Amino acid sequence: MDGTKPETRLRGPAKLGAFAHVSVPCRDLDEGKEFYGTVLGGELRVDTPTFASFEIAGVDVGIGSEGCSFIERSAEYPHFAFFIGPDELVHMKAWLAQCGIPTSNFWTRRGIEALMFFRDPSGNMIELYCERGFKGADQLPKGPPRGHGTAVDIDLLRYDRWNRPSAAR
Repeated sequence: MDGTKPETRLRGPAKLGAFAHVSVPCRDLDEGKEFYGTVLGGELRVDTPTFASFEIAGVDVGIGSEGCSFIERSAEYPHFAFFIGPDELVHMKAWLAQCGIPTSNFWTRRGIEALMFFRDPSGNMIELYCERGFKGADQLPKGPPRGHGTAVDIDLLRYDRWNRPSAAR
């Protein structure tokens, strides 16, 4: 038995608390730690031989190297996203390029916001989302309300080699 009375009928789900974490597959844990720590600026919180976790923008992002399945080519979902300001979005695109990490073009859905996709070294999709204030957002390629559509070629975002920032120190 699950401990509930048979006559008790639930009227819907319990209210969830705050978002706890997201965990994604990682092909090489050392590489993943370099990416999420040095490239994205995350603070390492958990470090085991098969799993690491970082706090990034108030979100706990975990990477694991065992018991994983990886995203298929041409797939946008699943992905996770971070809000970012307009100047910071431009800065991140330049920073990722310096690290040899391909990014999508900037694109929009309604001509107000600007979005950009890139992948971690294991192929997990990450979106940066600038809600407003991006100059020229109304001139960016338009995608559909959900997903990237034809605004971005997400297959061009895969890579095997990149410039690890710690190697340049």
